[in-house]
Amino acid sequence: MERWSGKVALVTGASVGIGAAIVEELVKHGLKVVGLARRVDKVEKLAASLKSAPGKLYAVKADVTKEEEILAAFAWIKKNLGGVDILINNAGVGTGEPLIEIGRESWQVLDVNVKGLSIFTREALKSMKERGVNDGHIIHINR
Repeated sequence: MERWSGKVALVTGASVGIGAAIVEELVKHGLKVVGLARRVDKVEKLAASLKSAPGKLYAVKADVTKEEEILAAFAWIKKNLGGVDILINNAGVGTGEPLIEIGRESWQVLDVNVKGLSIFTREALKSMKERGVNDGHIIHINR
């Protein structure tokens, strides 16, 4: 993990569960982490608890189903941190229904699990390419 110290990681769904655990470990290993969530207050509390860690957690509010909020998050990262080196697509939802039984009302699952993930991936790749990053990482977590 030492080679990642000082690098910028973006973690979606960072407010609870797997996302919060990932954020915590990355900050403890010296990364600058942007924790993205709809409930940003939880990420802010996590950031406060990690103040003495070698890295830093930045809480950014965004809904992964809204492209304009995703683009605003990437603009904030570019302006304040330079760009993304690591993307961890952790935000996701499930209906508990088999795919062949999902009705139109449950299709919002696709907005998060497919559309949001794709937009984040596209923007992270752009960020890496603009800065000549050839050792970046993109990780997709599936539920």
